[in-house]
Amino acid sequence: MPRKTVSIRGLDLELYHEVFSMAKRDGKRVSDVVNSALKVYVENAYNGQNSYGSDEAGLERFVLRNDGDVNLSKQDVIGLEREVGVFSIENSGHMVFDKDIDRDALKHIERIIIHSGTVEVPRNLYPHFILKSEIHGKLEKY
Repeated sequence: MPRKTVSIRGLDLELYHEVFSMAKRDGKRVSDVVNSALKVYVENAYNGQNSYGSDEAGLERFVLRNDGDVNLSKQDVIGLEREVGVFSIENSGHMVFDKDIDRDALKHIERIIIHSGTVEVPRNLYPHFILKSEIHGKLEKY
């Protein structure tokens, strides 16, 4: 592949210098590091949004991301926890927690971030959902 110069408008200069230093320290070129980062970004976009991320303690946690419409029952939450361990939820769509959800099922969810959209929860558990949630959209009780 022929070598071409690519200019990126708006690139954070401090971030570039940090990447440059890291690449140099690891014996790589900046292009190698940027290409790797872009490849991961594109793969995540094509493979769906769900991924693993670090929590406040630095532990890897599965993040269920919803941009559509999802209903979760108690069995769904317990099944997810069996597959991936305690997990977090990020919502930008519409999510409904079924009436069978209880406090024990909520223990499997570390936190819920409502970016936009709506999360509907049973009225009796509304206070527990508030404690687990970072709300930028709507948290509604039914």
